Amino acid sequence: MTPRQPQTPFGDDPCADVPLREAPLARVLTQLRFEPLAVLESPNAASLFAAEIGQDYPYLEKDTEINMVIGPGQVSPAMGQTPVWRFRSPDRATTVSLSNGSLSLETTAYRGNTEFCSALSKLAEALKKVTYVPAYTRLGYRYTNRVTDLAVLQDLSKFVRSEILGVSGAELGRNVTLRHSLAQAAFEFDGTAGLLAQWGEMPPGGTYDPSLPPLEQRSWILDLDAFYQATEVSSNPEHVRTKAISLAASAYRFFRWVVTDDFLVHFGGDL
Repeated sequence: MTPRQPQTPFGDDPCADVPLREAPLARVLTQLRFEPLAVLESPNAASLFAAEIGQDYPYLEKDTEINMVIGPGQVSPAMGQTPVWRFRSPDRATTVSLSNGSLSLETTAYRGNTEFCSALSKLAEALKKVTYVPAYTRLGYRYTNRVTDLAVLQDLSKFVRSEILGVSGAELGRNVTLRHSLAQAAFEFDGTAGLLAQWGEMPPGGTYDPSLPPLEQRSWILDLDAFYQATEVSSNPEHVRTKAISLAASAYRFFRWVVTDDFLVHFGGDL
């Protein structure tokens, strides 16, 4: 039976998984945030954490993150920088980043949420061995899709739901070309969970996120960040895994609502 496209972006009815052999995923990222911990102020913390995860992520790079202040009409650096330790897998496709306030897992070689959420749970377990984490304040799961196929870009209405197309599907008149278009929508449910969705067209050399390198060609993006946020989110690794799986399902359902069957088939889905 052909999996049905969800009629609503959120809901409890089942949404069948359709693996894509050529999925346009630029990256998948999960992040755990927590209040700064005294132990992680020590440079030895990176060595202790490396001893726990070094077999899977043997390469280490030290970096800094500049704190930013968002004000009316501008984004400017704030005082101070936060050290970040980045641990990379042998093929360098997967990166673990640890700072005194966050632990993240990012990959460009995504093999499904079961494997990815288990890896995040193992990292949460490793952090517990280094220091006591009373609770997390946020758990996020983010999918970044970037489509560059001309066949899709030239006929987006065939591949993307009309509610999402916006100005990309409008008749603009002669000698007018849409240079770029970016839409954003934020959703909240149950007071502690939500989803931030961004989508639109990017010109060559353009990017909407400083952490993503620009592409030489035109692209259409769909960026989905599902999150769970509260003053206290259990730091139990199994709880982290099950919450991450739930967030991945929410983001995937939204993705399935956005794209058509033609999109799934184009990128290698079996319907």
